[in-house]
Amino acid sequence: MAVTAAGVYLGFDGGPDASGSGQGIGPYDEIVLRGARAVGERDGLGKIIALRSAAGSWRDAETSSAESDQVEIGRGDLRVTGGHGEVVVRFSDDEVAGHASVPDLGPFAVVVVGTHDVRGDEETLAVRVSRISPWQLTDRAGASFQGAMKDALIFAAAGRSAASQPRPLGATTESRPPQPQAAAVADDPEASVWIDRVRAAPNIYISRPERKR
Repeated sequence: MAVTAAGVYLGFDGGPDASGSGQGIGPYDEIVLRGARAVGERDGLGKIIALRSAAGSWRDAETSSAESDQVEIGRGDLRVTGGHGEVVVRFSDDEVAGHASVPDLGPFAVVVVGTHDVRGDEETLAVRVSRISPWQLTDRAGASFQGAMKDALIFAAAGRSAASQPRPLGATTESRPPQPQAAAVADDPEASVWIDRVRAAPNIYISRPERKR
């Protein structure tokens, strides 16, 4: 029995490179789908693993050829699964830093990317009007993100999603600006009273006339 390694795998539903019941290409730490290509990332390095043909079907990048469009059959959707667990989906684009990011969706056992929709366990996550249009999120992403447009899809194993979440502000003392001690003393009435009590008494000199001898 073959042992499946941890990570995410990319398979093909229909088309000339249909994966059938096999796991597909992988494993990868992440799979990034943007435009007409899918990139598998492992140990910080990326590799193009799938390409979309002019006819719309996805092909294995290593076996894709010029004559592939003439023999395509079926829809050629992409199927993403996890080796030892489930998959989370992230929606990303080139937004300006500081904008709210869409939270991870999932986990799902299987995510299928079609021409016009993305489905996680048969639940529609996003739709688009054409192959070159951005993805429009459904209410599955939450009311605040429904209708938002995103250009890229990122698939990762469910166990890796925690590292991508933003750290809450104010969670550690390092995130707080240091407060000058002088200001703290000035704002503390008890401290000022204590300082007055221990202040050294001034030296007082009294001048007396000398006695005549």
